[in-house]
Amino acid sequence: FMRSVFAQFQRRMVFPGPEGVSVSLLGEVAGKVGATELHIGTEDGETLYGWHRAAVWSGPRRVVLYFHGNASSLLAQIELQNLLLSEGWDFVGIHYRGYPGSSGVPSEAGLHADAMAAWRWVTGELGTAQRRVAIHGRSLGGGVGVQLAANVGPGALVMESTFTSLVDLAKEHYPFLPIGSLLRHRFMTREFAGKVSCPVLVAHGRADTLIDVHHGKELARLFRADAYIEVPRMDHNDVLLVGTIATRYLAFLEGAVPGSPQ
Repeated sequence: FMRSVFAQFQRRMVFPGPEGVSVSLLGEVAGKVGATELHIGTEDGETLYGWHRAAVWSGPRRVVLYFHGNASSLLAQIELQNLLLSEGWDFVGIHYRGYPGSSGVPSEAGLHADAMAAWRWVTGELGTAQRRVAIHGRSLGGGVGVQLAANVGPGALVMESTFTSLVDLAKEHYPFLPIGSLLRHRFMTREFAGKVSCPVLVAHGRADTLIDVHHGKELARLFRADAYIEVPRMDHNDVLLVGTIATRYLAFLEGAVPGSPQ
C-alpha cells in the first residue's frame, strides 16, 4: 500500500503539469500565433497534443523539436518560438501524455515514447531531413531529448537547465531518504554521454535554485559540449535565451544546421 501511495506522490512530484492551461486556451492562443494544432498518435495508443509553427522561409525546412519542463506547456515558450521563426526555423512542440490536450498518464517510459512519436511526425509526416532537426529540451525535457538524440541522430541537441539525472537531483533535495531504490522515474541524462554524435549545447542559469548549475557544468563536461552557456543571475524559471544569450544560441543552431545546406 505504501509503495502505491509513494508511486502516486512521485508522479505528482515529477509530472505536476502546468496550472491554468486548458485545451480551449491552447486553441485560442494557437489561433493568435498562427500555430497548427497537432494530434500525434504514439505506438502504445495515446494521442499527443502539439503545435507546429512554420517559418516563412525559402530554403529547405529546418525544425526545432522542443520538449518542455515538467510544470510547463507550449504557452511558456512563445518568445522562443517567435525567435526561432524569425531565423527560419520551424517550431514543433508536444505536450507529454497526461498533460493538457494529451491522453494517458505520464511515466518515464511514456515520455520517451512520446518523444519518438513527435520525431516520427517531424521526419515522416512533415518530411524533414533528420540532420535538419535540432532537439531542444528544457529541464525535464532535456532528459527526454537526450535519449531521443542518442537513438535517432538529429542535427543538434540543446539541453537547457537540465539535471545529470533525476536520481542525482532527488538525492540533493532529499538527502535523508533512500531515493535511489524508491525512485521509479530516473531520467539518467548523464548515461547518454558518448551516445550522442551531433553537436551539443548546454545552457544553465548560474542562480538556479531547483537544478544547481553544477548539473549543467557536469553535462557540458560529460557530453564534451560544443557550446556551454552559463547565464549570471538566472534562476530555474527565468527565461535564459534572451539578448546576447539568444544570439549565441542561434549561432550554435546555425552552425549545426545551416540555413542553406553546405
